Amino acid sequence: MIYDDLVSQIRSGSLAPGTRLPGETDLARQYGVSRMTVRQALDLLDAERCVVRRQGSGTFVNDHTERGRRLNRLRSFADEVEGDGGQSSRVIRCETAPAPAEVAEALGVGAGDTVNRLTRVRLIGGTPAALQDAWVPYSVAPSLSREPLLDGSLYRTLTERFGVELRHADQSMAAALLTDEQAELLATAPGGAALEVRRTTYGSRGETVEFTTSWTLPAFPFLLRIDAE
Repeated sequence: MIYDDLVSQIRSGSLAPGTRLPGETDLARQYGVSRMTVRQALDLLDAERCVVRRQGSGTFVNDHTERGRRLNRLRSFADEVEGDGGQSSRVIRCETAPAPAEVAEALGVGAGDTVNRLTRVRLIGGTPAALQDAWVPYSVAPSLSREPLLDGSLYRTLTERFGVELRHADQSMAAALLTDEQAELLATAPGGAALEVRRTTYGSRGETVEFTTSWTLPAFPFLLRIDAE
């Protein structure tokens, strides 16, 4: 709760860059949680560079948030993006379709079985940043292609409309060259470089709930903080 609320305030500008956050004791009292919970939330905000800790001075909202997508947690594209002037999506297709062999294998369904397909261009600050092609088993979300996404978020829709409890995801990344169709959708030159990411997402019962391939332009890198053991 505290992490999500502070992130929301930072992104909305309610907590402006350079603002000093209340101390741990004050935050614990404000949110009705323990200091340990506050410390864990601040650790995560620090890891994602939303805040800067200054010894003897306190914790401040970061003045310079890096442009890119955070990979520290399983979350939606909107939640991965920080400090880039807002995100939006352009839906290319939202339909049911027969599962190609590769998709069927990833989702654990039969080749040719009916699945949901959602293809979107993701924009940051109005600029095309990534192309995402998501496949969801029909049994997981039967009406996905017939109803609008909640706040434009596939993960929120799966969670709140269809009762899916997201647990973890396996993800791989590799360099790729854009096809003519992909480049046109991303408003860039054909044959240009992109980072191809494949993600298979699982629910709390171990069931596969999503298989997505995305192509992200170099101007919008993935950002990951790696701590020493």
